[in-house]
Amino acid sequence: MADTLQIWWIRHSPIAESGKYIGHTDIPALIPPVAANLAMPIPKDAIWYASPMLRTMQTANWLLESLGETAKINLVPELKEQNFGVWEGKTYDEVWETVDKNQKWSSPSEVRPNGGESFIGVCARVDHWLDPIIAKSDGTPIVIVAHAGSIRAGIRHALDINPEQALSFCVDYGSITQVEYFLNDETARIMYVNR
Repeated sequence: MADTLQIWWIRHSPIAESGKYIGHTDIPALIPPVAANLAMPIPKDAIWYASPMLRTMQTANWLLESLGETAKINLVPELKEQNFGVWEGKTYDEVWETVDKNQKWSSPSEVRPNGGESFIGVCARVDHWLDPIIAKSDGTPIVIVAHAGSIRAGIRHALDINPEQALSFCVDYGSITQVEYFLNDETARIMYVNR
């Protein structure tokens, strides 16, 4: 058994609805014809996981094809983006015009849109899934194709920081964040973010 576990978190390719709250709305990714540098640092023979949303599945399949790999993609509902409830499909300005200004905006991780969930909720479900994956790991590299919110939750998990701090990380479309877990002492370090 290996002493470390490498996890590559990859945000899905861009979407046409950029600039809007798109969480559980299932829309396609804008897949480029060539993978360019994105697929280069991804390990071969990794275990692949993805959010079950169309944009992440399309991105994962595109990456596997670019790598010449035929790995199975394990779909994980816990990796979905934050559910933005009544904010879904609206621009940031549209949401701000209609939101309850009495919510705790100084702590955005606690803000829960009507019919949706808070970022703290995203962190809880990512932790619930990730903890046993790490505990059972034999060190085989893992690739996770997900969303900005679930990747920030993964960063929060690795660094053991509060959700508020995790929201400070930029996670661009198509970017890679690499985390290394030390399996013997259950600590982790971030190799890079948003590359």
